[in-house]
Amino acid sequence: MTRNMMPEIHKRVMVTSIAIILAFSLGLGVVINQIYVKSYIAMYSADLVTEVPHIIGELRQDNMLQLGENAPHRDQPIPTPTSKQTNYLAFICERDGNASWMSYGARDNGMKNVCRHIPYSLSGPDLIYYNELPYVVHVISEATYSTEEAFFVLREVSAQLESLSQIRRKTWFYMGLLFSIATGLLYAASYWSFSPLRKLAGELNEIAESRREKLDSDYPKELGDVTDALNRMITLRKEQTQRYRHAMDDLAHSLKSRLAATNALLDDNTLSRKAMSKRIIEQVSQMDDMVQYQLKRALVGQRGLVREKTELKPVLDSLTGMFAKVYSDKPVNITTRLEALPSLPLNKADLTEVLGNLLENAFRFCISEVRISSSETTDHYVLTIEDDGLGVEESLRESIFQRGVRADQLNPGTGIGLAVCDEIVESYGGSIRVIGSELEGAAFVMVFPKVS
Repeated sequence: MTRNMMPEIHKRVMVTSIAIILAFSLGLGVVINQIYVKSYIAMYSADLVTEVPHIIGELRQDNMLQLGENAPHRDQPIPTPTSKQTNYLAFICERDGNASWMSYGARDNGMKNVCRHIPYSLSGPDLIYYNELPYVVHVISEATYSTEEAFFVLREVSAQLESLSQIRRKTWFYMGLLFSIATGLLYAASYWSFSPLRKLAGELNEIAESRREKLDSDYPKELGDVTDALNRMITLRKEQTQRYRHAMDDLAHSLKSRLAATNALLDDNTLSRKAMSKRIIEQVSQMDDMVQYQLKRALVGQRGLVREKTELKPVLDSLTGMFAKVYSDKPVNITTRLEALPSLPLNKADLTEVLGNLLENAFRFCISEVRISSSETTDHYVLTIEDDGLGVEESLRESIFQRGVRADQLNPGTGIGLAVCDEIVESYGGSIRVIGSELEGAAFVMVFPKVS
């Protein structure tokens, strides 16, 4: 199946962040340029205030302070200026685009038709071009007290626009430089921020290749919960794999005794065909129960199995009878002392597995006697299986409950039977230990807590 390729998180973050920085830089550049433009307009307006007396002087000299019937007709010749007193050019423009008056400087520059380039409805400062030169135009709307004429003041701003253009170029240069630096820092920060994810991916690959058992704990707080969950999952998976391996080993170990018993039944000439078939069917049924039990145990674990009370005597009778057939070449005297202990708080399959392993060892290593006894205290049940064999050395009494460890290296065996017993007994909150027996062999003592 083709995987739907999605952009990497790193690329998503980078593209989104760069877009934000770019938009911010463009917006900031526009704002800065607008601030400079408004600053120039403010400077122009402030300068205009200082030039007003000169403009008023020209108006007075031309008798234009009072407009109306005393104003010169537009067909009358405009008086020749006597002096140039200001850098500002002033005009009184009619609505049809003709100039009814202009300042001395405007007359010197031959700007008679400039009113046709000025928007009559202008409400604030604006920029116009006349004879390819830029002018800032300002309207003084109430100067004429007339709706048919408007008073405009202009100033040529070529030098100012060139200065503003240089400022804009510098502004965009610095904005571009700021954008480049911010992008570089963002990439470095992103690379550093995503380094824990790269480390996590590397460690997961090492775990998959069996070069590492779990993830490190030195991750940022935001990833701590994730790595802890992954470690728990890895541990559970490892435990499940271990359970499957142990279950298969335990199943093989358990089936071995049943197969040996089946072979002994087939070799027993004293049994009738009907009795032999019945006994073999019993062994096959027990083997089937063991297979189902071990598969379930591998799936849910020992503690996930349903617990119940199991009668002790029927299980003991079945097992001792089986091992008596298996070890029929050895005369074994079996003594049973079950005092007030009709049942134990164990699943039947678990009890069969534990007693089967211990009785098999007892029959294998005994000389002639095996003793099974039980007792109880206020809080516990105690079950003991003894034999009169060679016993277990004190140095091995703890290690023999580990998988693969065997006390007797001369006889064949897998070294997992006692480990299985220990795991099952411990899963029920009990304990198992080996001590010296009164029969001079080994005594395996199991203690189970009473359950209400």
